[in-house]
Amino acid sequence: MSLTSLMLKSIEYATPFVGLSRLSAKLTDAKLGKFTQFLIKNFISTFKINLDEVANSDINSYETFNDFFIRKLKEGARPIDTDCTAVFPTDGTIGQAGSITAGRLIQAKGIDYSLKSLLGGDPKDAHIFDSGIYSCIYLSPANYHRIHMPIDGTLKKTIHIPGRLFPVGQRNIRNISDLYTTNERLVAIFETAIGEFCIIMVGAALVGSIHTTWDGDCVRKEFLIKNYDNENIRFQKGEEIGYFKYGSTVICICKKNSAMLNNDIASGVPVYMGRKMLI
Repeated sequence: MSLTSLMLKSIEYATPFVGLSRLSAKLTDAKLGKFTQFLIKNFISTFKINLDEVANSDINSYETFNDFFIRKLKEGARPIDTDCTAVFPTDGTIGQAGSITAGRLIQAKGIDYSLKSLLGGDPKDAHIFDSGIYSCIYLSPANYHRIHMPIDGTLKKTIHIPGRLFPVGQRNIRNISDLYTTNERLVAIFETAIGEFCIIMVGAALVGSIHTTWDGDCVRKEFLIKNYDNENIRFQKGEEIGYFKYGSTVICICKKNSAMLNNDIASGVPVYMGRKMLI
């Protein structure tokens, strides 16, 4: 571990990000009247939010900051590519994408992390996706924060892994090892036409909660596995499956030989929900 990495990790561990994130969640979910409108307008100005694509552009109608943060878009604002195997589940920027090699995924140049740890530690889950393909998408505060299904699929299992809430900005990604396997996350495994498909929603600093359409807000302290084999929870490509309250990361993983990454995908490239991810 480099000196920079050691210093950053020491600082991050000393900072109470979990407590700050819980406090942030309460404040951003509070109805604060004119102050809420001030926060929203300042946020729009700071991050240059395009109100033309927002379903409800009446700022005064939002009672809390998070009501606006998880805003819905107008129908058709994110066309769904119907000619590909899978689309990007959210807006954001590609962190890394490629093949899983020897059970490891790339976090940044010179830093990788364990597939088994990412998925919660069960070697059977890791075996399913070993040598498969992954795509890691970082969501900045400016991005649309609802998460959509990349491919038609049926929910089979979720794994909630408690952890830290370190920031997932570029400085930490490039310097702190095992960042994605240290932070809190929700792993969702779906059965699809190309086999098992995994979506990992990674928490981060100031993320009030990870929300799914089938289980609501994921605010837990314990490791928890839920099986959905008998519930027939199905989603179509492009259908909403959840959202983040504030920025974070989504990692998609598919099995070996099930599909290929679209050829224009590379680290640092901005992407939009519905755009071609797998061919």
